[in-house]
Amino acid sequence: MARKCFMCGAEVGSGILCERCDKPRKKSNPPTSIDKLVSGASAPDATPPTPSRSAEATAPQLQPDPFPKAPILPFPVESASPAITSVVNLLVASGAASILLGPDRSVKFVSDAAKKLFDASQSDLASVAAFEARAGIRVTNLSVPTTAGIRIGNRNFIYTLVPMSGGASGAVLVFRETDVANEAHASFVTYVRETVFSPLRALRDSLLAAARTRNDHFLADSAAGLEQVLSSLELAPEVAESSAARPVPTVTDVVRRVAERFRAYADLKGIAFEVDVQELEERMTDHEQLADALAILMDNALHYVPAGGQVVIGVRWMEHKGKPLLLFFVMDNGPLVPEALRQTIFEPSFAWNPSSTERTGRALFKTREFAVAHAGSVWVESKTGKACTFFLRVRPDGVH
Repeated sequence: MARKCFMCGAEVGSGILCERCDKPRKKSNPPTSIDKLVSGASAPDATPPTPSRSAEATAPQLQPDPFPKAPILPFPVESASPAITSVVNLLVASGAASILLGPDRSVKFVSDAAKKLFDASQSDLASVAAFEARAGIRVTNLSVPTTAGIRIGNRNFIYTLVPMSGGASGAVLVFRETDVANEAHASFVTYVRETVFSPLRALRDSLLAAARTRNDHFLADSAAGLEQVLSSLELAPEVAESSAARPVPTVTDVVRRVAERFRAYADLKGIAFEVDVQELEERMTDHEQLADALAILMDNALHYVPAGGQVVIGVRWMEHKGKPLLLFFVMDNGPLVPEALRQTIFEPSFAWNPSSTERTGRALFKTREFAVAHAGSVWVESKTGKACTFFLRVRPDGVH
């Protein structure tokens, strides 16, 4: 395999320097009297002569440095974007047949599985046009998600274009075989579903909460990059969690899981965090939406509570007219919601202002939409004047 000279970039057969760069530097001429004066050295047999006026007027000319300069090489795309590095590392670890495109439609990465699928090397797939010719498809707008069935060789595949945003840009092309998955694939699917989704979601939520508190765009971009990774994983066959395949958790378990998603951020901010739940057997079919609604309340509480404050999340069982009710709550000792805003902050048209001196919730209308969809309601109270409590009341749907 041909190598390149470390100094000038020319091809070399062996070693790290080419023949020109490896030559020893020529010996310099004996020092002149002017050189000796500059260096402070004295001649061994005579006192250095005083330079003439013409010698003083003419400065010695510096010779160009014969030592070659190293060429300026562009950094690889992986060195420029942590988000792209995360995507590439994930694609390598998953073994998926995939191609990463830059925003300029240049091919940045081709997985080993994709090289094997198209029987081509990275250089053979160096452009979108070369890939389109081999796959027999047309790559259109990189910002629009696309899914189509294609046939490569004698096998059927599902081709998916996944746009990227946040800390990265461009798109990922994923090829999923529609034939029966083998045991290795099933094992990987189980591993991803059980050990990858929850930590990544917790990290994403913590980064989002930290970004909103500190108004840090880098943290927001990192969270967006993780969201893209999660979205890409969920598009893989059988990886997305199925409610039919897994038991529906109790509402108590849902509250605890939401709490765990924010515990790391609470510890980082120095907030005392408590989970106050009853051991209930009630379950909800839309438990993921319930978790999202509670996460919004948690996100707002942790955003407004100062360091050293306290947040409590919990659930209580109630009964109204002979029917059970579930009362979820998030309590904190941060600033109170002004009386004039206690209804409007749940409206879809309400604009969250993170720089406002008053407490204004972000995306609280989504919690209200969940409550209304489940014959419930959401509201905020501050009876003692020292704590702010958001309540979410819904009816369980009787899932067992």
